[in-house]
Amino acid sequence: MTSAKHSEQGVRKTGIPALGDIPWGSHVCQFYHTKEDLIDILVPYFKAGLESHELCMWITSEPLCAQEAKEALAKSVSGLEEHIKSGQIEIIPAGEWYLKEGAFDPRRVLKGWVNKHNKALDNGYKGIRVTGNTLWLEKRLWKDFMDYEKEINEIIHQYRIIVLCSYSLGDCEISEVIQVSNNHQFTLIKNEGKWELLKDGERKLAERKLLAYQGRLKSLASELALVDEKGKHHIAVQLREKAAQTLIASRVKLEMLSKSISSEEFRKIVDEVCQLLSATTRDLCSLSLEINSPILYELGFEKGVACLVEEQMDSKSAIKSKFEDDGQVKPLSNDVKILLFRSVRELLSNVIEHAHAQNVKVSIRKLGSQIKVRIEDDGVGFSPSETAQRKEGSGHFSIGVRLRELGGYLEIDSKPEQGCRVTMTAPLTSDS
Repeated sequence: MTSAKHSEQGVRKTGIPALGDIPWGSHVCQFYHTKEDLIDILVPYFKAGLESHELCMWITSEPLCAQEAKEALAKSVSGLEEHIKSGQIEIIPAGEWYLKEGAFDPRRVLKGWVNKHNKALDNGYKGIRVTGNTLWLEKRLWKDFMDYEKEINEIIHQYRIIVLCSYSLGDCEISEVIQVSNNHQFTLIKNEGKWELLKDGERKLAERKLLAYQGRLKSLASELALVDEKGKHHIAVQLREKAAQTLIASRVKLEMLSKSISSEEFRKIVDEVCQLLSATTRDLCSLSLEINSPILYELGFEKGVACLVEEQMDSKSAIKSKFEDDGQVKPLSNDVKILLFRSVRELLSNVIEHAHAQNVKVSIRKLGSQIKVRIEDDGVGFSPSETAQRKEGSGHFSIGVRLRELGGYLEIDSKPEQGCRVTMTAPLTSDS
């Protein structure tokens, strides 16, 4: 890469009022909520770059695809097609730039920027201006990508390049927001409808407040989840042990009464009432199991999940099931145990209702200080990025949110017609 000693001095117009003019070698991050937020920042950003005779690279991802980005930019830049034909600007999907054969290779991506930068200077451009939206980034790649961002931040000042990275605020935890901000020189964030530039001192104060707020939220969410489950357990026990028992006792007494009634007509009425009481008792027990299954409390987590798999698959579907446990001791807090059990039940229901699978496998294993629970099926599969935008993706999303609140995370590996693998990872208790 051509180094800074060959680069021009001075500042570059960003086209973004909140950011103003910045020097070559600037690394900016933007936290957005909507597609319109991206357009607000990136359209003027690239308009200024084109007018300043810079090479521009727009790497797109949901919620703003390459075609939508092109259409938005065309409204502000006259003759955009000529800029595209000349190669001054490229608008391409994130998968084509960051992922090759489904893998993210930081060294390859950095080398790609090197080549683009050098060619830009060789072709007479002032420098290169780029952006990349990171919504494509899976949690399993987060650490590698943060290392990549950190390396960019450490070397970018040497070159004639400006980088603006966009992160969905709704998909980032507070700790991740802080990590992203620390890997960039400038942070753009919307406050009460207005874009603001977060300065270093303000950022550190905001970080402390956000961390404290996150701690309170995690504690509250954990308490609510436990209270909710305890409440369900209490109601279910009351239904099974008190209400159902009362109905059974009433039926028994009526059956005894029926034997002493001489009138055929009255005996028939009493027998019908007994049948209704039996049906009501069965319905009540079934309802109590739907509210809260006792097997988690009676058998423990691993055996409880094994019974759940058998109960869900064998009694409610024709799907063949398999359960595996590595046999290691896996001590869990009540919060984690309850969340994982409920999530397994929810995910198995999804398999039955949507996957059209023939086989499903549930495995539980200990890995270091963590527990991993995996549900795999050979069904129709789906595209996680597309499903996340639709209503049916809300189940996976809510499980992921709840896991993160307890220090875990959710991974989804699925493609259309290639089945699905969902892995839940959560921390074990300290005595593990």
